[in-house]
Amino acid sequence: MARLIYVDTGARTSLLGRTLNNQEKPTPSDLAENKREMFDGMRAYHQSEINHANHAITMLLAIAGAAGAAALAILFPQTPPTHITEIAWGLWITVAVFAFTIAMTTHIKINGDHATYADFGAEYVKTSRLLGFYDKILPTDGPEEKTSIKTNPNIGQGKGYRRTQIIIWAFAGVLVVLTFLFAVFLTCSG
Repeated sequence: MARLIYVDTGARTSLLGRTLNNQEKPTPSDLAENKREMFDGMRAYHQSEINHANHAITMLLAIAGAAGAAALAILFPQTPPTHITEIAWGLWITVAVFAFTIAMTTHIKINGDHATYADFGAEYVKTSRLLGFYDKILPTDGPEEKTSIKTNPNIGQGKGYRRTQIIIWAFAGVLVVLTFLFAVFLTCSG
């Protein structure tokens, strides 16, 4: 572990290990453990967001495959069904209900995961500040200018999860629109 010389730590560092209102302040070791725990929590909830998006896309792909198979069976039947239009509209309703349910539940779950991820990120930044990672320091090796170990105080506060939600909603929307157009096509041509 590289050793750093802190140039301006301020009063915060001197408070570490002292008692305030009969409560012991966290030690640097406690803070380091907490920082690691927050990082692990962020990683777990970020992975959960990714997994839920992956599952949603997989389910939507399965619905697309099933709808495509139904459309092919209607367009190229071995035995022509008698209620083609009703089947097509039933297909549209079924696809719409499943696609909306998948998109909505995934949206809600990703929101919840991101809220927890953001909470872990905020605590990670607070702990990093207490450890002095945002302080200007003078490295023992290298250039003589002060730098900080961390510069981004918004860890875990990004909006990338919104793009994932938009992708899922767009995919679900395309499925609903295509099956709707298929039902309209069969209604107009039959």
